[in-house]
Amino acid sequence: MLANGYIGKNSIIFIDELESALHPKAISEFIDMLYEISVNMGIQIFIASHSYFVIKKLFLLAQEKNESIKSISINADNVVVNDLADGMPDNAIIEESIRLYEEEIEEVL
Repeated sequence: MLANGYIGKNSIIFIDELESALHPKAISEFIDMLYEISVNMGIQIFIASHSYFVIKKLFLLAQEKNESIKSISINADNVVVNDLADGMPDNAIIEESIRLYEEEIEEVL
């Protein structure tokens, strides 16, 4: 889309579940590419995801680049906006990831 001029400076891109059918390493590489495109071309990118890998990679980018990357969590009761530069968001995806990690630790110990 960049090469054929379909999108350009100041465009907006919406991506739903970018992790679908992608290996976690490919997710990281794709997000790196999207970050570079957004910074270098002024393109705003919105990503809808239920993936811990996506949230974690965006968090790491925010930390590494000292960049504000917003995360919006929506549930039945409210909408919460977090800046990943300030840390991982408190939402159901993160909570379940932590719960699984704690379950694993319980099994090992």
